[in-house]
Amino acid sequence: MSHVSWDNNLPTTWTALMDGQAVCSIKRKDIGGWTAAWTDERLWPAPAHLPKALPQPTRFFSSLEEAKRAVEQALAP
Repeated sequence: MSHVSWDNNLPTTWTALMDGQAVCSIKRKDIGGWTAAWTDERLWPAPAHLPKALPQPTRFFSSLEEAKRAVEQALAP
């Protein structure tokens, strides 16, 4: 089982690493909130309130903790 570790490029970027390889980047937005973008072929599922939307490589989160938790859950086996 792979373990997710975090690399921080203060103050605006966090990178999720699995086995030393970057898999997701979380960046703070000037307008507030954070975006999590996969660095590989993964996609975030469409939001429940937009059932016709297509999965996207980037997703918006209101807090860093929420974004990190979602990344770790998505990477869990």
